[in-house]
This record gives sequence, C-alpha cells and structure tokens, in this order.
Amino acid sequence: MRSRAGGRLALLLVLAASVAGACSKPKSFIVLTLRSAAATDIVGVMEVDVTVTQAPSLSQFLKYPPKDGKPFTINMVNTNDLSVSFTGGRSGPVDLSVAVKDASGCTIGFLGNISVSIREGDIASTAVALQAQPADCQPTVDGGVDAGGDVFPGCDPVTPALACTSAQTCQVNCTTQKGECTAGGTGAPGSPCMMNSDCAPGSQCFDYAGTGCAVKVCLRFCNDDKACAPAAVTVTDAGASDGGGAEAGASSAGPGSVCQGLVPCGTALTAYHTCTFGCDPRAKAAAAGSSGCPAGLACLVVGDMDQVDCACAEATRTGVDGDDCATGAQCAPGFICNEMGTTKKCRAICGCNAKNMACTAPSDCPGGKTCAALKNDTTFGVCL
Repeated sequence: MRSRAGGRLALLLVLAASVAGACSKPKSFIVLTLRSAAATDIVGVMEVDVTVTQAPSLSQFLKYPPKDGKPFTINMVNTNDLSVSFTGGRSGPVDLSVAVKDASGCTIGFLGNISVSIREGDIASTAVALQAQPADCQPTVDGGVDAGGDVFPGCDPVTPALACTSAQTCQVNCTTQKGECTAGGTGAPGSPCMMNSDCAPGSQCFDYAGTGCAVKVCLRFCNDDKACAPAAVTVTDAGASDGGGAEAGASSAGPGSVCQGLVPCGTALTAYHTCTFGCDPRAKAAAAGSSGCPAGLACLVVGDMDQVDCACAEATRTGVDGDDCATGAQCAPGFICNEMGTTKKCRAICGCNAKNMACTAPSDCPGGKTCAALKNDTTFGVCL
C-alpha cells in the first residue's frame, strides 16, 4: 500500500456575456414560434430558455415563464410565440438555442443551431421545431465516476454534431449553466490552447491556473471509457514502453485513458467527464521528460489499479528516493509514497507487470535496485 495525491482540477474557459448597442437607435426583434418536431407532444412546459449569441460581443441567456403560471403543451398544432428583443443598432445573423423545462427544472425539449438574420428596427420570425427528449435531471449515461453535479440543458459536449454545425463545438458554459454551440478549432485533445475555439469539436480548453500551473489544454469530453483510448501496451523493456503521446486518450505504459476526469464549475462539480491522459509515471520517464504529458504538467499516479493522469504537481512534491513522506503529495513526479515498509518513504516508480506479487518486466531501477510489486497495482511497482 501507499498513499497518493494529485488529481486534475481543471477550470473551464467560458464566453463572457455582454450586450452592446446604441439606445438611440430602433430595436430589432425575433418572434419564435414553438412547435414540436414530431407528433409527440411536449407536455408540462413551465419554462422556456433561450440562449442568444452573436460574435464577437453578444452572449445572452433569457428565461421565459408562462404568463399565467400554468404548465402548457407544445405540439404540432398549438401556437406558442415569444419575442426576443435586441438593443438598438444591432443587426446581422444571430444564433439561438431553445430549451423547454418542466416544473422540476428538467429539460424536456431542445433545438440548437438556429440562425436568424436581424435588421435594425425590423421584426424577424422563425419556427422552432423542438425535439422532445426525456427529462435530463439525471444523466442517462455514467462516465465511470459520479461527479455529483448536473448536466446542463443545451447541446451535448460529447456529440456536438447533434445540435451544432460541423465547424462548431459544444462549450460547457459555467456562467449560463448551458451547453452552447460555439466556434470550434482543430486542436486535438492534449494540444495547448488559449480559448475554446482553439479545440476540435468534442473537446474544450481547460485552464490549470487554479491548481498552480500556467497551462491551458484541450481535453476530450466523454460518457464512458469507450470514448477514450483503451489499454494497449505494457512495459516491455528496461527503458521504454510501447506507447506514448501527449494527448488525452493516448495510451502509454499505463492502463490507458479512462473517462474519469471531473469537470467543475467554480467549486461545484458537474456531471460531465473528460478523458484522462494515459501517461508514463515512471521515474525514468520523468527524468527524460518523456512521460507523455503536455508541457507544464506531470504524470502522477492518482488512483488504484495503475490509474494515472497528467496533472499540476503540488509545490510540496519534492521528495526523492528515501525521503520521508506522509502522502504522495510530498514525493516528486516519478516517485510515490511507499507504505509497504516499516516507514513511509518516497520511492521511484518502475515498470513491474506483476504476477502473483512478483515483477516480470526487466527492472528499470537505477543503482542496482530492483522493482518490487505493490498490492494495488499490476503495471507499476517501486524501486527497493
């Protein structure tokens, strides 16, 4: 046994909401006519949420309760209209998404990627054919870890193409608590980024500054481990593994990437998940700078059964071989706090491939030490 510490705490980058325009100029309006996209009625509607965006300055969340305070039905026959007004002087194409909720606040209908052109002082209108969906208060797919939070209404960041264009990604916006279609980029998971538009659809730009590292990286959203790279390799020799790569979902000497990355909004967790990094936590890889992590992050052992991830190493991680430790957060990257002896000491991580608590991989330990198996791991051990 040994103690571990160090997990990824990634803060989302979101678009700031702002509205600009000259008040002296006439306003423009969009009238939305809500209908269902199929014969299935959307019953018990108690709230309509509209997200309006227009690059580069407008991102607004609007909430419409029923005028009489009573639930209503949206179908292919009834007419349900609402109006969105814009500050004077605003014109051109705007993008909208519409979600309807029941009395419990659960989304029961949605349509995204609605584009409407407005002109100063004019009234535009568009029909909104809402897709009925099961109440979303409880996620229907578990990403392997219960994050303890909610799935926001709007587009799905795992599959943005269901509601967004091919050039867009679905951003988890902590400010509006919505999934929003925004401009996407080409950055693969694991690539450096400055904003969400740098990342390819299905991923988002995460900022590690809140955990002490000036690093921003594209991370892939997921619903389960199948969306992440599976275990594909083991340690095969004294100095190398069969895999590598610096992107979330890439496999290295560990068990591969899994859908275990938690997504917070401020101090609260959401129910979203991202793929972890299948990096190489061995001391040899840390010394050579070949752990497979983006620059500025370290490969840390963050859970049982060889679970690893690229994270911001705490400032306390200074201990090397033989140094006393109480937790894994006191041992440098490439080392863990070994509790299997009579005292807790930082020990170098090595490749083990244990069978019946005996390492079968050639030892990659320095100074004549050998790799010893650990109770909760198979791939990795410690140099003793």
